[in-house]
Amino acid sequence: MSAVSPSPAMAVRLATPDDLDQLVELRLQLFACFPQALGTIDDEIMRTVSKAFFTRAFDQGDCQSWVAVADQQIVAQGSLAVFQRPPFPGNLSGREAYLLNMYTLPDYRRRGYSKAILQQAMDWAREQGLGRIWLHASEDGQPLYEAAGFLPSAKYMEWIPT
Repeated sequence: MSAVSPSPAMAVRLATPDDLDQLVELRLQLFACFPQALGTIDDEIMRTVSKAFFTRAFDQGDCQSWVAVADQQIVAQGSLAVFQRPPFPGNLSGREAYLLNMYTLPDYRRRGYSKAILQQAMDWAREQGLGRIWLHASEDGQPLYEAAGFLPSAKYMEWIPT
């Protein structure tokens, strides 16, 4: 199923420090959609630590975020957190990224905003020579990533220190 074309008034661009408050608010809305998977924490604490993260990321460039703007507001976002690991045969640069914060306001879904953000992020990753992009997909988001060439993997494991 193809998405409806984005509105002609929609623009996708790199986020700037001026977008910080809106990025954080959309991130909190994303978290509210998945309380069973992500757990819950006071919004003010999450707002504070998220603002600190993105402020540092804007300064250091280790996380790039894109936003879709329509009707004079940010209606969708996505971020790539870049990290370095030792080079290996499947990734000689060792540079990879984790895709996160993909979220579109409910009234703007199925119009191509996330697809446009994902394409910008993938183009940027290619330009930067990143060897891989990782992500966790929601059930609703899975078709978007599969259509873009992402492959599911049963090899991923996770440990959370307690």
